[in-house]
Amino acid sequence: SSGINAEYGGDPQCYALPDVNCDFTNVSMKEVSENEVEVSGAVGKAPSPTYKVSATYIDGYKATSMAPMIGPKAAQKGYLNAISTIKRCERVFEKMGMGAFEEYNIECLGSGSNYGNDIESSEAREVVIWASVRHKKKAALELYAKEIAGASTGMAPGFTTMLGGRPRPTPILRYKPFFYSKDLVDITVNDSEFKSTNTEFSPTQPQSPPEETIPVVSEGNQSYRLEELAYLRSGDKGNSANLGIICRDKSLYSALDARLTSAAVKDYLHHLGEDLEVTKYNLPGVGAFNFVLDNALGGGGVASLKSDPQGKAIGQIFSDFIVEGLKEKESYNLE
Repeated sequence: SSGINAEYGGDPQCYALPDVNCDFTNVSMKEVSENEVEVSGAVGKAPSPTYKVSATYIDGYKATSMAPMIGPKAAQKGYLNAISTIKRCERVFEKMGMGAFEEYNIECLGSGSNYGNDIESSEAREVVIWASVRHKKKAALELYAKEIAGASTGMAPGFTTMLGGRPRPTPILRYKPFFYSKDLVDITVNDSEFKSTNTEFSPTQPQSPPEETIPVVSEGNQSYRLEELAYLRSGDKGNSANLGIICRDKSLYSALDARLTSAAVKDYLHHLGEDLEVTKYNLPGVGAFNFVLDNALGGGGVASLKSDPQGKAIGQIFSDFIVEGLKEKESYNLE
Protein backbone atom coordinates (compact mmCIF):
# COMPACT_ATOMS: atom_id res chain seq x y z
CA SER A 1 0.00 0.00 0.00
CA SER A 2 2.78 2.40 0.91
CA GLY A 3 4.55 1.92 -2.40
CA ILE A 4 1.42 2.42 -4.48
CA ASN A 5 0.28 5.46 -2.54
CA ALA A 6 3.56 7.31 -2.21
CA GLU A 7 5.46 6.51 -5.36
CA TYR A 8 3.18 7.06 -8.33
CA GLY A 9 2.12 10.64 -7.52
CA GLY A 10 -0.73 12.60 -9.02
CA ASP A 11 -4.18 11.35 -9.94
CA PRO A 12 -4.67 7.64 -9.06
CA GLN A 13 -7.59 7.47 -11.47
CA CYS A 14 -5.35 8.37 -14.38
CA TYR A 15 -1.73 7.33 -14.00
CA ALA A 16 -0.30 7.85 -17.49
CA LEU A 17 1.98 5.19 -18.99
CA PRO A 18 3.12 4.99 -22.64
CA ASP A 19 0.61 2.30 -23.58
CA VAL A 20 -2.17 2.63 -21.01
CA ASN A 21 -3.75 4.93 -18.42
CA CYS A 22 -4.07 3.10 -15.10
CA ASP A 23 -6.80 3.49 -12.48
CA PHE A 24 -5.55 2.49 -9.01
CA THR A 25 -8.46 3.88 -6.97
CA ASN A 26 -9.97 0.46 -6.23
CA VAL A 27 -6.81 -1.59 -5.98
CA SER A 28 -6.88 -3.94 -3.00
CA MET A 29 -4.26 -6.14 -1.40
CA LYS A 30 -4.55 -9.43 0.44
CA GLU A 31 -1.84 -11.46 2.15
CA VAL A 32 -2.01 -14.92 0.62
CA SER A 33 0.88 -16.50 2.49
CA GLU A 34 4.23 -15.53 3.98
CA ASN A 35 5.99 -13.07 1.64
CA GLU A 36 3.15 -13.34 -0.89
CA VAL A 37 0.56 -10.61 -1.51
CA GLU A 38 -2.30 -10.67 -3.99
CA VAL A 39 -2.97 -7.37 -5.74
CA SER A 40 -6.26 -6.91 -7.58
CA GLY A 41 -8.60 -4.20 -8.81
CA ALA A 42 -6.30 -2.23 -11.12
CA VAL A 43 -8.03 -1.05 -14.29
CA GLY A 44 -6.43 -0.11 -17.60
CA LYS A 45 -7.90 2.58 -19.82
CA ALA A 46 -7.10 3.63 -23.38
CA PRO A 47 -3.84 5.56 -23.67
CA SER A 48 -3.80 9.30 -24.14
CA PRO A 49 -2.56 10.99 -27.35
CA THR A 50 0.53 12.25 -25.52
CA TYR A 51 3.84 11.00 -24.16
CA LYS A 52 5.13 11.87 -20.70
CA VAL A 53 8.42 13.71 -21.00
CA SER A 54 10.92 14.46 -18.23
CA ALA A 55 13.38 17.21 -19.10
CA THR A 56 16.10 19.03 -17.18
CA TYR A 57 17.92 22.29 -17.85
CA ILE A 58 20.68 24.31 -16.18
CA ASP A 59 19.52 27.44 -14.34
CA GLY A 60 22.48 29.09 -12.61
CA TYR A 61 24.35 27.95 -9.51
CA LYS A 62 23.77 27.44 -5.81
CA ALA A 63 25.94 27.10 -2.71
CA THR A 64 24.97 25.78 0.70
CA SER A 65 26.72 26.10 4.05
CA MET A 66 26.02 24.38 7.36
CA ALA A 67 27.39 25.62 10.65
CA PRO A 68 26.64 24.71 14.29
CA MET A 69 25.67 27.56 16.60
CA ILE A 70 25.76 26.88 20.32
CA GLY A 71 24.67 28.99 23.28
CA PRO A 72 21.75 31.14 24.45
CA LYS A 73 19.55 32.41 21.59
CA ALA A 74 21.44 30.15 19.19
CA ALA A 75 18.77 30.31 16.49
CA GLN A 76 18.49 34.09 16.60
CA LYS A 77 22.26 34.64 16.52
CA GLY A 78 22.73 32.03 13.79
CA TYR A 79 20.09 33.64 11.60
CA LEU A 80 21.66 37.09 12.04
CA ASN A 81 25.07 35.68 11.10
CA ALA A 82 23.67 34.17 7.90
CA ILE A 83 21.50 37.10 6.77
CA SER A 84 24.26 39.62 7.56
CA THR A 85 26.70 37.70 5.37
CA ILE A 86 24.16 37.55 2.53
CA LYS A 87 23.39 41.27 2.70
CA ARG A 88 27.10 42.18 2.88
CA CYS A 89 27.75 40.09 -0.25
CA GLU A 90 24.90 41.77 -2.08
CA ARG A 91 26.42 45.19 -1.39
CA VAL A 92 29.68 43.95 -2.90
CA PHE A 93 27.83 42.42 -5.87
CA GLU A 94 26.15 45.75 -6.56
CA LYS A 95 29.50 47.51 -6.81
CA MET A 96 30.79 44.77 -9.12
CA GLY A 97 27.69 44.88 -11.33
CA MET A 98 26.72 41.29 -10.54
CA GLY A 99 23.25 41.85 -9.13
CA ALA A 100 21.74 40.42 -5.95
CA PHE A 101 21.15 36.77 -5.12
CA GLU A 102 18.19 35.44 -7.07
CA GLU A 103 17.05 33.50 -4.00
CA TYR A 104 18.27 32.53 -0.55
CA ASN A 105 16.99 30.28 2.23
CA ILE A 106 18.04 30.24 5.88
CA GLU A 107 16.93 27.51 8.28
CA CYS A 108 17.88 27.00 11.91
CA LEU A 109 17.76 23.21 12.17
CA GLY A 110 16.90 22.25 15.72
CA SER A 111 14.58 25.22 16.30
CA GLY A 112 11.60 23.81 14.39
CA SER A 113 12.26 25.57 11.06
CA ASN A 114 10.75 22.74 9.04
CA TYR A 115 7.64 22.90 11.23
CA GLY A 116 7.17 26.58 10.48
CA ASN A 117 8.19 27.70 13.98
CA ASP A 118 9.20 31.33 14.45
CA ILE A 119 12.94 31.78 14.96
CA GLU A 120 12.48 34.79 17.25
CA SER A 121 10.60 32.71 19.83
CA SER A 122 13.03 29.77 19.74
CA GLU A 123 14.69 28.77 23.00
CA ALA A 124 17.04 26.29 21.34
CA ARG A 125 20.63 26.44 22.57
CA GLU A 126 22.08 24.17 19.87
CA VAL A 127 21.19 24.56 16.20
CA VAL A 128 22.73 24.02 12.79
CA ILE A 129 22.42 27.02 10.49
CA TRP A 130 21.51 26.00 6.95
CA ALA A 131 22.16 28.86 4.52
CA SER A 132 21.65 28.27 0.80
CA VAL A 133 21.91 30.89 -1.95
CA ARG A 134 21.32 31.01 -5.72
CA HIS A 135 22.94 33.22 -8.36
CA LYS A 136 23.33 33.16 -12.14
CA LYS A 137 27.08 33.69 -11.89
CA LYS A 138 29.44 31.14 -10.38
CA ALA A 139 31.93 33.88 -9.49
CA ALA A 140 29.37 35.49 -7.18
CA LEU A 141 29.06 32.29 -5.15
CA GLU A 142 32.82 31.88 -4.99
CA LEU A 143 32.97 35.33 -3.39
CA TYR A 144 30.16 34.36 -0.99
CA ALA A 145 32.18 31.30 0.09
CA LYS A 146 35.07 33.57 1.07
CA GLU A 147 32.88 36.06 2.92
CA ILE A 148 31.01 33.49 5.02
CA ALA A 149 34.22 32.04 6.43
CA GLY A 150 34.73 35.21 8.48
CA ALA A 151 31.62 34.52 10.54
CA SER A 152 33.56 32.20 12.84
CA THR A 153 35.87 34.96 14.06
CA GLY A 154 34.14 38.28 13.45
CA MET A 155 30.44 37.74 14.13
CA ALA A 156 28.16 36.48 16.92
CA PRO A 157 29.85 34.10 19.40
CA GLY A 158 28.88 30.44 19.40
CA PHE A 159 29.60 29.82 15.69
CA THR A 160 31.80 26.71 15.95
CA THR A 161 32.85 25.54 12.48
CA MET A 162 31.85 25.31 8.83
CA LEU A 163 30.73 21.71 8.25
CA GLY A 164 32.46 20.36 5.17
CA GLY A 165 34.51 23.52 4.71
CA ARG A 166 33.59 26.48 2.56
CA PRO A 167 30.51 25.98 0.37
CA ARG A 168 31.20 25.12 -3.27
CA PRO A 169 29.09 26.43 -6.17
CA THR A 170 27.20 23.67 -7.96
CA PRO A 171 25.03 23.88 -11.10
CA ILE A 172 21.26 23.96 -10.64
CA LEU A 173 19.43 21.38 -12.75
CA ARG A 174 15.73 22.11 -12.91
CA TYR A 175 13.20 19.38 -13.65
CA LYS A 176 10.43 20.04 -16.17
CA PRO A 177 7.84 17.30 -16.82
CA PHE A 178 5.27 17.77 -19.58
CA PHE A 179 3.01 15.96 -22.06
CA TYR A 180 3.99 15.91 -25.74
CA SER A 181 1.73 14.93 -28.63
CA LYS A 182 2.44 11.48 -30.08
CA ASP A 183 1.60 12.85 -33.53
CA LEU A 184 4.76 14.95 -33.38
CA VAL A 185 7.10 11.99 -32.74
CA ASP A 186 8.40 9.67 -35.45
CA ILE A 187 9.41 6.26 -34.06
CA THR A 188 11.56 3.70 -35.87
CA VAL A 189 12.37 0.16 -34.77
CA ASN A 190 15.19 -1.70 -36.55
CA ASP A 191 15.30 1.02 -39.25
CA SER A 192 11.58 0.53 -39.93
CA GLU A 193 8.83 2.99 -39.13
CA PHE A 194 6.83 1.91 -36.11
CA LYS A 195 3.06 2.19 -36.06
CA SER A 196 1.04 1.55 -32.92
CA THR A 197 -1.72 -1.04 -33.33
CA ASN A 198 -3.84 0.81 -30.79
CA THR A 199 -5.24 3.93 -32.43
CA GLU A 200 -8.11 4.50 -29.99
CA PHE A 201 -6.46 7.28 -28.07
CA SER A 202 -8.59 9.11 -25.56
CA PRO A 203 -9.02 12.74 -26.69
CA THR A 204 -8.31 14.11 -23.22
CA GLN A 205 -6.69 12.96 -20.00
CA PRO A 206 -9.42 11.55 -17.70
CA GLN A 207 -9.35 12.95 -14.19
CA SER A 208 -10.69 12.11 -10.76
CA PRO A 209 -13.84 13.99 -9.74
CA PRO A 210 -13.45 17.14 -7.58
CA GLU A 211 -12.99 16.68 -3.84
CA GLU A 212 -16.27 16.17 -2.01
CA THR A 213 -17.19 18.02 1.18
CA ILE A 214 -18.00 15.34 3.74
CA PRO A 215 -19.66 16.33 7.04
CA VAL A 216 -17.54 15.63 10.11
CA VAL A 217 -19.49 13.31 12.40
CA SER A 218 -18.34 13.06 16.00
CA GLU A 219 -17.93 9.44 17.07
CA GLY A 220 -16.61 10.16 20.55
CA ASN A 221 -14.51 12.58 22.58
CA GLN A 222 -11.03 11.16 21.93
CA SER A 223 -8.22 12.97 20.08
CA TYR A 224 -5.19 11.35 18.48
CA ARG A 225 -2.03 12.26 16.61
CA LEU A 226 -2.51 11.17 13.02
CA GLU A 227 0.46 8.81 13.29
CA GLU A 228 -1.50 6.75 15.82
CA LEU A 229 -4.23 6.17 13.24
CA ALA A 230 -2.37 6.01 9.93
CA TYR A 231 0.92 5.35 8.20
CA LEU A 232 2.44 8.35 6.45
CA ARG A 233 5.03 8.59 3.69
CA SER A 234 6.09 11.46 1.47
CA GLY A 235 8.44 12.22 -1.39
CA ASP A 236 9.02 14.46 -4.38
CA LYS A 237 7.71 14.81 -7.90
CA GLY A 238 9.69 17.76 -9.25
CA ASN A 239 8.57 20.88 -7.39
CA SER A 240 5.58 18.99 -5.98
CA ALA A 241 5.52 16.80 -2.90
CA ASN A 242 3.44 13.66 -2.59
CA LEU A 243 1.92 12.90 0.84
CA GLY A 244 0.48 9.41 1.22
CA ILE A 245 -1.71 8.53 4.23
CA ILE A 246 -2.86 4.93 4.83
CA CYS A 247 -5.36 4.03 7.54
CA ARG A 248 -4.05 1.55 10.09
CA ASP A 249 -7.63 0.27 10.35
CA LYS A 250 -9.86 0.60 7.28
CA SER A 251 -12.84 1.25 9.58
CA LEU A 252 -11.24 4.70 10.11
CA TYR A 253 -11.45 5.55 6.41
CA SER A 254 -14.72 7.53 6.51
CA ALA A 255 -13.78 9.46 9.65
CA LEU A 256 -10.37 10.43 8.27
CA ASP A 257 -11.82 11.19 4.85
CA ALA A 258 -14.01 13.85 6.41
CA ARG A 259 -11.25 15.37 8.51
CA LEU A 260 -8.26 15.17 6.14
CA THR A 261 -9.31 17.72 3.54
CA SER A 262 -7.03 19.55 1.14
CA ALA A 263 -7.82 22.76 3.04
CA ALA A 264 -6.78 21.18 6.36
CA VAL A 265 -3.51 19.91 4.90
CA LYS A 266 -2.73 23.27 3.31
CA ASP A 267 -3.45 25.12 6.54
CA TYR A 268 -1.18 22.81 8.56
CA LEU A 269 1.67 22.91 6.03
CA HIS A 270 1.25 26.51 4.82
CA HIS A 271 4.83 27.34 5.78
CA LEU A 272 6.14 25.17 2.91
CA GLY A 273 5.53 27.97 0.42
CA GLU A 274 3.45 31.04 -0.38
CA ASP A 275 2.22 29.44 -3.62
CA LEU A 276 1.38 26.09 -2.02
CA GLU A 277 -1.59 24.32 -3.61
CA VAL A 278 -2.99 21.02 -2.31
CA THR A 279 -5.06 18.46 -4.22
CA LYS A 280 -6.60 15.40 -2.55
CA TYR A 281 -7.13 12.00 -4.15
CA ASN A 282 -8.86 9.00 -2.60
CA LEU A 283 -7.82 5.36 -2.81
CA PRO A 284 -10.64 3.52 -1.02
CA GLY A 285 -9.36 0.11 -2.16
CA VAL A 286 -6.40 0.29 0.22
CA GLY A 287 -7.99 2.75 2.66
CA ALA A 288 -5.65 5.58 1.74
CA PHE A 289 -5.44 9.20 0.65
CA ASN A 290 -2.93 10.86 -1.61
CA PHE A 291 -2.24 14.59 -1.37
CA VAL A 292 -0.26 16.38 -4.07
CA LEU A 293 1.40 19.54 -2.73
CA ASP A 294 2.31 21.75 -5.67
CA ASN A 295 5.05 24.38 -5.20
CA ALA A 296 6.09 22.85 -1.87
CA LEU A 297 9.78 22.16 -2.48
CA GLY A 298 11.33 25.42 -3.67
CA GLY A 299 12.06 23.94 -7.09
CA GLY A 300 12.66 20.40 -5.84
CA GLY A 301 15.74 18.17 -5.98
CA VAL A 302 19.05 19.84 -6.77
CA ALA A 303 17.22 23.04 -7.74
CA SER A 304 15.91 23.54 -4.19
CA LEU A 305 17.60 25.58 -1.47
CA LYS A 306 15.68 23.77 1.28
CA SER A 307 17.14 21.27 3.73
CA ASP A 308 14.36 18.85 2.70
CA PRO A 309 14.47 19.27 -1.09
CA GLN A 310 12.65 16.00 -1.79
CA GLY A 311 9.87 16.36 0.78
CA LYS A 312 10.90 13.23 2.69
CA ALA A 313 10.10 14.85 6.06
CA ILE A 314 6.66 16.21 5.16
CA GLY A 315 4.90 12.99 6.13
CA GLN A 316 6.67 13.00 9.50
CA ILE A 317 5.76 16.65 10.10
CA PHE A 318 2.11 15.99 9.28
CA SER A 319 2.06 12.96 11.59
CA ASP A 320 1.49 15.43 14.46
CA PHE A 321 -1.83 16.58 12.95
CA ILE A 322 -4.53 16.17 15.61
CA VAL A 323 -7.65 14.18 14.72
CA GLU A 324 -10.58 14.87 17.07
CA GLY A 325 -13.97 13.35 17.79
CA LEU A 326 -13.13 9.65 17.65
CA LYS A 327 -13.89 6.63 19.81
CA GLU A 328 -11.67 4.96 22.39
CA LYS A 329 -8.50 3.42 20.97
CA GLU A 330 -9.71 -0.08 21.82
CA SER A 331 -12.46 0.34 19.23
CA TYR A 332 -9.91 0.19 16.41
CA ASN A 333 -7.38 -2.36 15.24
CA LEU A 334 -4.26 -0.19 15.26
CA GLU A 335 -1.54 -2.82 15.43
